[in-house]
Amino acid sequence: MLYNIVILPIETIVDWVFKFSTNKMPQIGVMGAICCVSIVINFLALPLYNIADSLQEKERNIQQSLSKWVKHIKKNFKGDERFMMLQTYYRENGYHPLYALRSSLSILIEIPFFIAAYHYLSNCQVLNSAEFWIFKNLGQPDRLFSIEIGNFSFIVNILPILMTGINIVSGWIYTKGATKKEKIQLYIMALLFLVLLYKSPSGLVLYWILNNIFSLVKNVASKAKSPKKIAHFSITFMLLLASSIIL
Repeated sequence: MLYNIVILPIETIVDWVFKFSTNKMPQIGVMGAICCVSIVINFLALPLYNIADSLQEKERNIQQSLSKWVKHIKKNFKGDERFMMLQTYYRENGYHPLYALRSSLSILIEIPFFIAAYHYLSNCQVLNSAEFWIFKNLGQPDRLFSIEIGNFSFIVNILPILMTGINIVSGWIYTKGATKKEKIQLYIMALLFLVLLYKSPSGLVLYWILNNIFSLVKNVASKAKSPKKIAHFSITFMLLLASSIIL
């Protein structure tokens, strides 16, 4: 039921955009269709990410304002006494520890979009007959080169590694001023995506690379503290990126 309510509508949008792009604009190719899906999904999800960023910023500010006495309590009290002291302090300041979940909102929002794209593009037969640049089969891992040490041979998929690098840079920019816990959480997610997508079809990994580039641009633009600049910069960048891929 959760899949039908949350993920299926997103997957339906992915399917419609992909088929519309390949049928109505065949000149852009399969990679162009993947780019169109990325642009549409990212801009549909952008309001949700903006809400999540706002709540995360609020949570970060609250934790910083409470951190002095929280550290003092944790240092000087133990066990049940520490628990009761923290609960009393939080209650006096109108804060509940569950509010800390707000710092994970962006990750929670990302999950259904990831599952929908993963399910659709992993089973998309069109990718098997498509190629892009040096990637000869978008329906298979890129397998650009292999490392041989004696009798041991290891195939290297460069796209997931590139995706992880972009993800880490984006996370580093996004978590400036954030708590150590938030930073660790984002880096763990980057490594988790590397493991999950390492042997995935190149088309799916390219889609996620585009999403990570969008996230990187959004994080850089957000430092300007201007919604209009963020929107203008993001739209311009994504259109330029789409144009370069399609052409």
